Amino acid sequence: MTSEVPSALRELRTRSPEELWGVSAESLYLSVCAIATDVSLTQALAPHYKTAVLRTNDERAPSTVADAHRLLQAELSLVTDDGRLTDRGRFVLDTEQPGDALRLVAATHIQRIQQLLYEFAMLDDEHLPRGELETLMRDSYDTAVIAPLLSSLDFLDLYPEGVILNRETIEWAIERLERRYTIPVREIALATALTSFDNTQLVARVASSLTDVTVTADHVSETTPLDAIIAGRDQSPTRTPDADILSAIEDTNATITEELTLFKHALNPSHESATRDDATIDADAVADAFPESLSQADVTTVLDLIATIHNQPSRHSIPLSTLSQELNLEPYQLYQSLSKLSGVKCHLQDDLLIHFDAVPAAPQGSNRDTDFQDDLFEAIHTRRLWRDALSDVNITPSPRARDDVIEGLLEQIDDDVIAPTYFVYTLPDPDALGQKSMERYVDDNPALRRERARLKRWKNERSNDIRRFTEMTDRLFTRGQERDLEERVVRIMTPYDDDTFSEYTSQLRSLLRDGYELRLLTRHTKRRWEWERLRDNLLGDLEENRDKVTIRTYSRYKEYQRITSETDETDLAEFGIHAKLQTVGHASEGAALLGSANFMENSYNWNPECGIYTENANFVAAAINFFDHVWELSEADEVDLSNLQEIPKRSFYPSYYT
Repeated sequence: MTSEVPSALRELRTRSPEELWGVSAESLYLSVCAIATDVSLTQALAPHYKTAVLRTNDERAPSTVADAHRLLQAELSLVTDDGRLTDRGRFVLDTEQPGDALRLVAATHIQRIQQLLYEFAMLDDEHLPRGELETLMRDSYDTAVIAPLLSSLDFLDLYPEGVILNRETIEWAIERLERRYTIPVREIALATALTSFDNTQLVARVASSLTDVTVTADHVSETTPLDAIIAGRDQSPTRTPDADILSAIEDTNATITEELTLFKHALNPSHESATRDDATIDADAVADAFPESLSQADVTTVLDLIATIHNQPSRHSIPLSTLSQELNLEPYQLYQSLSKLSGVKCHLQDDLLIHFDAVPAAPQGSNRDTDFQDDLFEAIHTRRLWRDALSDVNITPSPRARDDVIEGLLEQIDDDVIAPTYFVYTLPDPDALGQKSMERYVDDNPALRRERARLKRWKNERSNDIRRFTEMTDRLFTRGQERDLEERVVRIMTPYDDDTFSEYTSQLRSLLRDGYELRLLTRHTKRRWEWERLRDNLLGDLEENRDKVTIRTYSRYKEYQRITSETDETDLAEFGIHAKLQTVGHASEGAALLGSANFMENSYNWNPECGIYTENANFVAAAINFFDHVWELSEADEVDLSNLQEIPKRSFYPSYYT
């Protein structure tokens, strides 16, 4: 970031929702990764950019997308003014749930988002009219930035006519927002995020050096980066200087080196030994000096301890943590209880060892010096490992989830979670139609020649978000051929058709051979030659598997309930199929193509036509539901294909009226 950030943020507030395209939790996380790993933001966004293009067909330059991410990084205080990660950004990188982390960042840092989440939680219904959401928006910034950001972060789903609240995500965020912490969560998370240690005890030591509070291994294991985001909500987003982290590591290293020396001396003392008292202690004395919770086995452990020190002249110090855990007593409580024993004099050494100055005899105890030596060896070995780890530490944050996010985004393409959607069109294509056709079209007319040049230039300048009807019909049928779709049904709704069917019969023939069913829904008002053309161009070329082809017609009359020989056909006010729709497969795996184009040469090659091709499951489901509804309505007007061998001369009236 540079000094241009404030002005850029002001500019962000004026942007339309469409300008915030692609700024999802995943893509924002990847852009934070780019800063941490010192790579190009555009390069880091590449996987997400590709998937988002497939989803939206927005062909804007990657630099524009990167700019939007930089602006939001600053808006969410994930980066400092000089473009480095804040501690908040570091916590995002350290979590295994970057989407959750960024939702919490937005909810904690942007007060307006937090307010709206609480308002959403109070609503009874998850489904809202779009207008009701608009009433919750205070100003254009809410509309242009906050609402799209809420959608990108999966708090809600925005649709043109309505909104679906993701109540589970909203309630999860609110539950997190209401948490309070009594331990230095930010320091713990920072030590975890910025070091390569996988040992909770060592992280706790470094975290303790960053704060005045003693941090335990349990604190570390119970703290997550998400907790740190919540705990730091009331603090200004800062970046803890790397020097402070390194200083805490150096202090920890120095302390551990001192402890190492202490344990070595306890293992091999030079001359010190405890004074041996002539007095003796027994189980009853131990039971009187220690808490009532001490079991008989614990009493034996204490007697063994006294006997070992008394009988082993070279032993005077025992690791405190092992003994404390074995007796289930706090270190100071253990020290106090031992001090109550007659003839015992001891003191604590740095809360690591219990050092005996004098001990009585304990005839009922056993010598466990080998066990205590093992404890000292373990303490020395552990601190050597810690010292080595501290000497080779790297405080450069390493994104935990980046590879998983990229892999997940790419898998979404294969799974069609991110569904391609294209604008589909028809205009005369000088290249596709061929030179002869275009020469006949323009002849020597200068205006038409200019038109042909413009058509060619328009096509060459089009970006990848648009496709021709011919191309997308081919794609739809090919999808059925190349994928093992569960529902093997091809649906085609077209009022009119012509020889264009013959261009796709090879694909249809292949689909039928693979077990597909073809349902063709058209109008009934076909002249004899039109029926003959359908027979010749579709059924004639299909050869076998015609039993898997069903043709129905749908057309009705507004005023007549029965057609007779007396009916004047010119009086029939007809309504019927006007939609143009094609689908293949089930909604969850298929595709849909719809628009203004009939299944005809003019529609596919000449007329200015437009439509949509999509593999979006919700969209395909709606298209299939519509088709199937009209298909059921037209059940009575199913065409007997055998009758098409001899086309009747009469008009083809709907069965309802005859």
